[in-house]
Amino acid sequence: MSSMATVDAASPGHSGDGPAGRLTAQVTDLEALSRFSVDGIAERADLVAAEAEAADLTVVRLRAQLVGADMRRRRGDHAEAGRIVQDIRRWATEHQQSHLRARSAFVLAAIFQELGDLATALEHAVEAVDLLDEAAPPELRIDHSLRLADCLGQQGDEASSQRYAEALTLTQELGDADRELLVLNNWAYVASLQGRYEEALPIAERLEARAAEQGESLGVGRLDTLARVLIGLHRLDDAEAVLLPGLDPAELEASADGDAGADFLLTVAEVGRRLGRLVEAQRILDDCVNRCDRHGLTAIRVRARQEQAELHAARGDHEAAFTEYKVFHEQLMQLQSAQRDARARAMQAMYETGEARRQSRRYREMSLRDPLTGLYNRRHIDEQMSRLLGPGSLPAGPVSIALVDLDHFKRINDTFGHDVGDAVLRRMAELLQAAVPADGARAVGGSFVARMGGEEFLLVLVDTEPAEAAAAAEELRSAIERHRWDDLSGSLPVTASIGVATAADGDPSPAELLGRADALLYRAKAQGRNRVVTESP
Repeated sequence: MSSMATVDAASPGHSGDGPAGRLTAQVTDLEALSRFSVDGIAERADLVAAEAEAADLTVVRLRAQLVGADMRRRRGDHAEAGRIVQDIRRWATEHQQSHLRARSAFVLAAIFQELGDLATALEHAVEAVDLLDEAAPPELRIDHSLRLADCLGQQGDEASSQRYAEALTLTQELGDADRELLVLNNWAYVASLQGRYEEALPIAERLEARAAEQGESLGVGRLDTLARVLIGLHRLDDAEAVLLPGLDPAELEASADGDAGADFLLTVAEVGRRLGRLVEAQRILDDCVNRCDRHGLTAIRVRARQEQAELHAARGDHEAAFTEYKVFHEQLMQLQSAQRDARARAMQAMYETGEARRQSRRYREMSLRDPLTGLYNRRHIDEQMSRLLGPGSLPAGPVSIALVDLDHFKRINDTFGHDVGDAVLRRMAELLQAAVPADGARAVGGSFVARMGGEEFLLVLVDTEPAEAAAAAEELRSAIERHRWDDLSGSLPVTASIGVATAADGDPSPAELLGRADALLYRAKAQGRNRVVTESP
């Protein structure tokens, strides 16, 4: 962005005659409308920005450009939106324009939120609230408070409830029905996301009641929020009744999420399956898949494969279910890898070259992490094993690996659902990380733990003799067995089978070592599970 010498006096509440007053009023309206999916906002923002530039009204122009950047963000162009916002933010900081800084932080919070960097999103959301002037329009104060509540909630912080309550009070004082519904929807959604279904239920019921009082259709997105709360409370019949109005073709096509109702249909199919209406559930799922294919909705299509596997299993076709699950897991890993790479590229593109260099290590680290457990992923395994054992590898002592697989993990998913299964995997990751100290010879030598995929993990111990590796594996197995899992898996035990293999100097390749450990893991399973099998001395 080029240097700008003039700073107009266009504060949010600025009014008056002439172009300055008119354009300030227009951009203030656009800022309030940009929280919603209203057609034509981006074009109107461009027109205001052009007129403001002609009238030498820099602040008004930049406010309009921020609205345009937010619309780019909504269309998924996070890199370009971020670049524009960062430029405006730097200028606003240099010229001490608090409103522009607050609005820049507001948009950046949404960008980082959608890119999966929740910590940075929260930092910007806090700044957006702190910098917004008390004289700012009440609509903006609601929007900024709501974004902070969303960021807190997605981090699992229960303080989000207080922020939602404050935002709700502001909507009622203003008499803003649209924002009241928005706050109630986000509050119920985040509470259900955190598993607090009892708290989410009265909020969801209030959302439904307020929409009815105003004679408004909830739309498929909000109907889905209501249904997810009821599903969490095991009220499947009520969830089905809530979803029914959304099956109208016009409602589906008008989905504000831009997915033609595909995500909503996936929920409908799940409820139908769980109620035993398998034929109807299959018909709904087929419609969901068709919409995914038609609109290029890759992420929802991957989740639809998981639901298809569940349907096969419900019909007793376990061979088809197993095949579909394999495809689902393969495509899920591919999708997560592609998403991480895309996010890293978008985040790096938001910064100028100097800052991108400073951040590059962080972006690279993101691409090497499993999003569910936070452990390193298969990409990191391949890179590090090649460094340790491949051609030209670093000289070191023996490298031992322990391939760890949870026993009967499918029973946990089938009995309690994938949310509980994911919680078990996350806790398992904590136990594995404890097996590699944060300091000491192993950590310094490059030892690490990673998730191979599914319920399979890898412990890599550098400069570790076979006997020492076997002892570490047995200690890990025992820790898993002794751990209190009953809050997650009830009476179902959680144990692991482990195969341990060691490579001495010049032997073997990474693939060969992993193959040996896998064979030993298979032996551990065949011998009754919950045991460590090592190579013979």
